[in-house]
Amino acid sequence: MKTIGVVLAGGRSTRFGEQKSLYELGGKKMYQHVYDVLSESGLCDEIVINTNEVLAPYFDYKTIIDDEDYQDYGPLGGLYAAAKAYPDDRLLIVSCDTPFITAEWLKKLHDAAVSNPNTFIVSTEDDKMHPTISVFQGTDLLDELGGQLQSERLSFKAFFNNQNVKMLDVSETKESPEIFRNINYKSDIE
Repeated sequence: MKTIGVVLAGGRSTRFGEQKSLYELGGKKMYQHVYDVLSESGLCDEIVINTNEVLAPYFDYKTIIDDEDYQDYGPLGGLYAAAKAYPDDRLLIVSCDTPFITAEWLKKLHDAAVSNPNTFIVSTEDDKMHPTISVFQGTDLLDELGGQLQSERLSFKAFFNNQNVKMLDVSETKESPEIFRNINYKSDIE
């Protein structure tokens, strides 16, 4: 089974005020920070950007465009598009608005995924889930995601109800919870 790194970069960024995946932070576009960490981790056989049709031309890497039936379905829609493109592979997903993620944390997620096949490995911090920094795998992933999207219950929490999920808690490691810092507003980085 291959590991595919997936940068989720298809949101509308309405709270941010402009397209945050393309926003420059420290001299690099936000998505580039995440792409680079996935690359540096050495875990991925391939890395792709999941995005929408409008943003696709702005990325310098291979893109997977949201499925036409599930456009604007949020991160679950992006995950579905990736699972459809790579149905037999493990998907290591990281949202573009978490530029402080580390290769060390991704290795912990990946190691847990390898040890727990057919299980989703989800980042947590105490009781707070960070599902857009996780590993999704399993032979039924595409069908299960399709069913969830058809129900229009688009939260990861709803999706996880009938799944095999293992939580990996950052507080039980030497990593700082800061690696999960999510940039939703410009005030989050200024």
